Amino acid sequence: MTSLLLYAVVRDGHPLPDPPPLGLGDPPEPIRLVRGRAVAGFATCPVAVVASPVAEPVNLTDSDAERHLDILLGLLANGPVIPLRLGSVAPDEDAVRDEILGEAAPQLVARLDALDGLVEVHVDADEDETTAIRAVLATDPALAGVRATAVQTTDVRTRISLGERVADRVVMRRAEQAEQLLDELRPFAVADTGRGPMGGPEDPVLRWAFLVHRDPEVRHDREAPGEYEPGNGEPGPGAPRRRDLRQFDEAVERVRRGHPELVIEYVGPLPAFHFVVGPVEPAGEPARSRWGW
Repeated sequence: MTSLLLYAVVRDGHPLPDPPPLGLGDPPEPIRLVRGRAVAGFATCPVAVVASPVAEPVNLTDSDAERHLDILLGLLANGPVIPLRLGSVAPDEDAVRDEILGEAAPQLVARLDALDGLVEVHVDADEDETTAIRAVLATDPALAGVRATAVQTTDVRTRISLGERVADRVVMRRAEQAEQLLDELRPFAVADTGRGPMGGPEDPVLRWAFLVHRDPEVRHDREAPGEYEPGNGEPGPGAPRRRDLRQFDEAVERVRRGHPELVIEYVGPLPAFHFVVGPVEPAGEPARSRWGW
């Protein structure tokens, strides 16, 4: 049985690479646009879904995930993209038109407009556990003294208590480090959000996503209705208003130089995986569809 593997929602006129790249599946077939029916307020459906035929059952591998991202990046080069969850499958084009490109089309247009010219970047930071423990002990002579004494004891409860105290201080240190990094990076982003667990004894210091302008401009004012409004990343008085990718790249390099104790990984530009719901969802936790938004 042949179904459609879905990759993203784009504007109806979004250009595909020439020739269109092959999608996922075995054998892979070229991606194409599935266009919707006319909706209220529009002469034609203003959005389309990027899809490719695929034989079921669909069994995806790590290499397929990489290929999925490559397709999204190719689409992002030509305009805004709403990425769909890896492995999203529709039985046919009618299902795509009814379930994705129907009543939701006006909202999808608003989301695409809000994301136009914006890309997502990821910043991950971590510190070696031994380095963190040494730093904690160096700034807390009392705790260092307790540790020196505990080394000489065989009492299990004493050792467990010391371990818990050290772990608590490491967690506090990581929270402080994360706030420092965010304070340094947020002025150069339009928006930002966490991407997963962090700060715990075995978690990274930071796992964060930032939304930035792809192209450099002297000033970015994204405060028109329907667009992203800077949230936690809003700079204070006198702070730089440049929030483009080049400025953010430079900010990350400054952070790396200023925090040599941290291993900082920086990935992007990417489609706005973590910022799809922002412009049109009400306050609170958004309800997500099975398509990933």
